[in-house]
Amino acid sequence: MNSTLLLDITTHALLHIEFCNLDKKLTIADRNVKLNQFLKRAIKSNRYKRIKKNIKQWLTVAKLNDGLESLLLSEQMKLIENCSTDMHRFVELISMVESQLTTKVQFANARELDLQARFGQVLVCVIESDLQAIFDEEGLMIKTTQILFIGSPEYKDIFSEQIDKSDHFQSVLAYEDETHLRVELCRL
Repeated sequence: MNSTLLLDITTHALLHIEFCNLDKKLTIADRNVKLNQFLKRAIKSNRYKRIKKNIKQWLTVAKLNDGLESLLLSEQMKLIENCSTDMHRFVELISMVESQLTTKVQFANARELDLQARFGQVLVCVIESDLQAIFDEEGLMIKTTQILFIGSPEYKDIFSEQIDKSDHFQSVLAYEDETHLRVELCRL
């Protein structure tokens, strides 16, 4: 459970700095100061009481090396390898699809899906509007989900390649034609 908390705090801290960077372009020193402030607040939180020692250790090491952000990134990578849940892996998979296709993945029920909505050249949609319906409190996948792709054949190949790269999920072809692909994803 401590590993999950450590992964949560590193992810939240890194997301916090990315959102701060959206408001105003931050220098590396500014980023480290903001991360330091964020983690010091986390130390006081009851939620992170069990990992207080780890957070203090990160702050001390970062003070000596002047690189809190890089320290958190490397810690996060280690934690993802050791303790990531199905939900973390799913979010990682979705991020890779978004990155490779330069799009945003939508989440919607089949009846509410807007087939005309596109972010970029393609439509990619997880046919589920609530991730809590797919994953339990521990982040384990408790039911399969479908992902729909609509776009040109070359983008369809990129999408399919990204889904097939996953060594954490199995994909089963549910439907395919020239511009449509629907896969069902389940945990291996």
